[in-house]
Amino acid sequence: MKYFLPLLLSLALGAQAQTDFNAYSGTEESLEGGWVPKLTIVTRDFQFNISPPRGWACQQDAPSRKLVFTSASGRSAITIQFTARSPRTLPDNDVLREEVLRSHPGSGILQTAMCPTSYQPGVFFDLVLMPSPGNILKVRHAYVPGPAGEVEFILSANADEFDQNRVFLMSMLRSYRVSSIRPRAT
Repeated sequence: MKYFLPLLLSLALGAQAQTDFNAYSGTEESLEGGWVPKLTIVTRDFQFNISPPRGWACQQDAPSRKLVFTSASGRSAITIQFTARSPRTLPDNDVLREEVLRSHPGSGILQTAMCPTSYQPGVFFDLVLMPSPGNILKVRHAYVPGPAGEVEFILSANADEFDQNRVFLMSMLRSYRVSSIRPRAT
């Protein structure tokens, strides 16, 4: 009995320390046959799936609800940020334009376009900035609606790697799927 209270307290503290954001890798069967890698992100109410870029390292920051993929060269990164802003729909493009320019000070917008996902369409902005003389950084910042808020997909790359690595970002966007993990009330 004397161990019961400390055990109960440690279990309660452990449960409190757990986050409602977790990512783990796995595989799924492809339509063409064979198995392909997937990354599953689980939150309190939803499960998100994406196809991660092969050969990129992934770090999870659960308190910030963020994943960061880094290329083998270390000169490109893809960040996926889950937010609570604008559940189920995106704000107007003018609002997103202001937000993306605030997120990347000193940048200029090269283009904006809609981007397909397996959930709902999003919008992306291509930006360019020069953090130091002779160093050109390109960014593709995509906003995708999610059931609990926006999900941002951000590719940052040196100009010489941007074209090659935007293919990985667009593949991640096309593979983005959402499902509820809570049973519906009837």
